[in-house]
Amino acid sequence: MIYANSLIAGNIVTTKHVQTNFSPVDNIESSQVSLLTQAELSQVFIQAKKIKNREIKSDYSELDNLARYLKNNYLQFINQIIKDAGFTKKDAQDLVDCSIEFCEDYHLHLNEIIKDEMTTSFSFKKGVNHKIRLASTPFGLIAATTPRNTPLITELTVIIHALWSGNVVVLRPSPGVAATVALLIDGLKKSFRSETLARLNIAFSDAKDFVSTSLEYSNLLHYVGSTKYLEGTLVAGIKKGVKVLVDGDGCSLVLVDTTANIEEAAKTCYRGLIRCNGEICISVRVIVVEQSVYEEFSAKFLSLVNKTIVSPPNDNKKSLMGPLFSSAQAENILNVAKKYKLLSGQLNPLSYGQNYISPVVVELKPTDRAFLRESLFGPIVGISSYQGNGWKRWLAENPINLTDVLFSQDEGFIEEFLNISKSPRKVVNADPTVESVFEPWGAFLPSGWNDVSYWYYKYRNYYQLVRESK
Repeated sequence: MIYANSLIAGNIVTTKHVQTNFSPVDNIESSQVSLLTQAELSQVFIQAKKIKNREIKSDYSELDNLARYLKNNYLQFINQIIKDAGFTKKDAQDLVDCSIEFCEDYHLHLNEIIKDEMTTSFSFKKGVNHKIRLASTPFGLIAATTPRNTPLITELTVIIHALWSGNVVVLRPSPGVAATVALLIDGLKKSFRSETLARLNIAFSDAKDFVSTSLEYSNLLHYVGSTKYLEGTLVAGIKKGVKVLVDGDGCSLVLVDTTANIEEAAKTCYRGLIRCNGEICISVRVIVVEQSVYEEFSAKFLSLVNKTIVSPPNDNKKSLMGPLFSSAQAENILNVAKKYKLLSGQLNPLSYGQNYISPVVVELKPTDRAFLRESLFGPIVGISSYQGNGWKRWLAENPINLTDVLFSQDEGFIEEFLNISKSPRKVVNADPTVESVFEPWGAFLPSGWNDVSYWYYKYRNYYQLVRESK
């Protein structure tokens, strides 16, 4: 049992309100986390608002320290992610590996993306005597939430980008992965200097309390979570005059044409279905295959799906997929599957528990208009065929198109796909569920400087300065 508490300006803070978490693996108590009340949370924001040291950090030695901590506690992090999230050992290992990579290579990333502030001529009446300069400052106080489905790396992404871009940050992680975050907090305390920790707050609290308090005190709220709360959060931010970035649900839609390597496409789509138990915002949700190769692709894909070993990840090293976060998720997936022609999977939970299900594959009619609008989070995919230009409407009608994917060797088709896809993330002949640790997000249009701006840019407040040059 791990006891998780908030980290406030370098100090561990415990409270009276305690939430008990149960592991999705075996439904046994895995951690207890103390939650801040709204009044306590307000005090955290008030004190954070007073901090004036907002210089861009250029020393990366603290990140080297943190990378060493992650390496020294490698297995502990892996085992805790398995317990908190129910992911397989390989998926948990990937999350720890990419977190180490993030810390070690962050300085290289910033060296590549940070450029001198942009200046252009004014070009009206006084012409070149006036200049427009696009400049930026830290936002100041950033509030952010992170979800349960990518523990460790998502918290690190927010913390490091916010601090190294010159901000103070108050982060609310999902209490469901509190034990993993508690290990991270220990690493941060041992790796970061006191002046850095003074600008960092990791506050466990009720989600609604956090959002409402953030809108009272922060300069920027970055909400990463369920799409169903995005509109309300965004509108509330507009009314309060607070900049809000929102990153919600997403999925990957895959196209396969006749020139594709069918075997590789099938293998990649399979990995994209089961990676992290299908619980990430880039999981493969729909596959649309050119009709002449549909049967070949389906046979290869279903052969892989049917061999999937689903079991508790800490009991069976051969487990390819673990449990979902909740039985409600599993029930929803199975209910949706009953509406369609089932190609693979069982329509009942497995013997390990109500949150264990096999990966589900359903066949969609080429005219289907409903599946992409189903509320789904987990290992279910719909597969369909297309003829001619029939693939285009799938791209046009995808309401949560975080990622569009194409498998093709036809350069003309690739160019047309890139022009037609409206997704902020386009992948060609590669696994859409493998992300760079420095990859920008953009699942919802109002997010960021633009939809796919790098995180560092998201956390800088850009403005234009017009002045006469001398």
